[in-house]
Amino acid sequence: MKKIAIGLPVYNGENFLSAAIESILAQTCGDFDLVISDNASTDDTEEICQAYVRKDSRIQYIRQPTNVGAANNYNVSFRTSDSQYFKWAAHDDVLAPGFLGACVRVLDRDASVVLASPASALIDEADLPLHYSAERGVMIDRSGVCWPALEEKNNGLMADDPTVRFEAVLLNMFMCVEIFGLMRRSALLRTSLHGPFCGSDKVLLAEMSLLGRFWLGQDTLFFRRCHAQQLSAATSGTYRATWFSGRRRDSVPVHQVKLLLAYCRALYIAQLTTQQRYDCLRAMFNRAVSRGHNWRRLITGM
Repeated sequence: MKKIAIGLPVYNGENFLSAAIESILAQTCGDFDLVISDNASTDDTEEICQAYVRKDSRIQYIRQPTNVGAANNYNVSFRTSDSQYFKWAAHDDVLAPGFLGACVRVLDRDASVVLASPASALIDEADLPLHYSAERGVMIDRSGVCWPALEEKNNGLMADDPTVRFEAVLLNMFMCVEIFGLMRRSALLRTSLHGPFCGSDKVLLAEMSLLGRFWLGQDTLFFRRCHAQQLSAATSGTYRATWFSGRRRDSVPVHQVKLLLAYCRALYIAQLTTQQRYDCLRAMFNRAVSRGHNWRRLITGM
């Protein structure tokens, strides 16, 4: 068993897949397995993956016969692996060579940390940093799409109190880059993993926050690529819902209900006091009031 496993779920990722794989194989900490789960891609993704399998014995390639939805595909890459630490990788992101080494050192020395995530930067299709608009307080890509500025300075994720960490996920986390951090498998096994609904990555991070502290590094070792084909750039809620579940019949309101129920279930993943659960519920309410526009439309019909 390798110390680290990396799960790389992909669907039609030919444009950036090679760069992502190359950055993983270039890690200075090489004690890992890479599991690529191809969600029935129709482009050259399979050919690219098979070429890398022939070159590096650490790579395992799995191809789904049909599209199982992004959430299931993410979970397949985790369940197929076996390691002390686990990391998801996106087909369009890039890691600096020291990413795994920095994260492993933290997890090895501090058992209270369940997720290690170095600092991140946003890049475009050409690997260039996104432009920061001081006037709007956001990053802007070549297509004019706005992205939250990193770093988010979400220090509550490192707090000892689980309710502070939970609130930090719900209220201060926007890009969810921590989902691509290195995690303890023992903690991940206690979560519900990725659910087939929009926002399930944040639910998973909320569950992890109740199980232990996060570590946020200062060195920029993760590069999140922003481009027009990325899910985060999609304006259609229906498209997002279909992407997560793989089922066209699921509507946005259905996904919002699933999201709410998932957050409620998360409160029972760890041993919390009644007061702590109340504090977490208050954070959920504050999120709904301040940012949950879809929830308000669901309740009021407006």
